[in-house]
Amino acid sequence: MKRHEITMTEDELKKVITDTVKDTLTNIGCQTDDPIEMQKDFAHLREWRNSTEAIKKKGLLAAIGFIVVSIMGLALKAFLGD
Repeated sequence: MKRHEITMTEDELKKVITDTVKDTLTNIGCQTDDPIEMQKDFAHLREWRNSTEAIKKKGLLAAIGFIVVSIMGLALKAFLGD
């Protein structure tokens, strides 16, 4: 099998890579015209993810706290005989 070599200048290679990245980002719904806005969008998504993770952790701690307090209340009630 014969191998074919393609030669490109560094500028040509950079253009191919840049176009490929822009096409990929556009295909997943990102607007590549304004990179600062894209960075803000990604930062917002990160903040949203961090917020939801914090809410999940706090909700889990609250649920565990409620269960522990309920068990302690039931144990106290049984101990006091009411």
